Amino acid sequence: KARTRRSGYRLPDWCGGRMLRAWKGACALLGRSAFGPAGRQLSTTTAAESAGAGAETSASLVPWSLTVAGMVPFVALTTPGSEALGKVPQITQHVPGIRCVLSRSEELQRTYAASIVSFLGAVHWGVALGATGASARYNAMRYLWGVTPSLMAWGSLALPEVWCLGGLMGSLASCYAVDRVACGNGLLPRPYLPMRTAATTVALASLGVSVYGAWAKTRVKGADRVEEKAT
Repeated sequence: KARTRRSGYRLPDWCGGRMLRAWKGACALLGRSAFGPAGRQLSTTTAAESAGAGAETSASLVPWSLTVAGMVPFVALTTPGSEALGKVPQITQHVPGIRCVLSRSEELQRTYAASIVSFLGAVHWGVALGATGASARYNAMRYLWGVTPSLMAWGSLALPEVWCLGGLMGSLASCYAVDRVACGNGLLPRPYLPMRTAATTVALASLGVSVYGAWAKTRVKGADRVEEKAT
């Protein structure tokens, strides 16, 4: 039997088999000699990149999970959130201490926000500690900013409720602005910014709800005082 090419040339089977084996041998030899190390290196690099991408994806789940978990207290400790949780029997009857937490939700939200603001400054403190090759002036600026948010949060807690919430919102917004600039200039990892954006948005929205509630409560108290004086 013989194989027929499209051109009409008839090639014997035994010749075609030998040519195929010879071609495979030449490719193998060429790969080992000229492109073997590069091919192996490329294969190793591709495998390493795939493993690195998988590890990076797996590692990014941890900070994102913690970020989402950190948003929960901001929402849950608002007045609507605490009232909604208080109406769920499975929570109020089976979660130890939840009634005490819900009864102090406004205070706990403010202290939680202050602790988060302090944490955001600590990120820059840690980066400055690890920046061994940076200049002394650069590290000094990072150290100074690292402690500034905690001071802003501490000062906000000393203010009346409405002003305290406003101060905490301003502190969160300031920290976000600094982090955004730092990520844009390569001073912080870029994956940090999406987490900061999501968390800051939820935190500011939750504190905004609390500001409105505290302001409305202040107005009601003011109206009651006016009525008492009038009577």
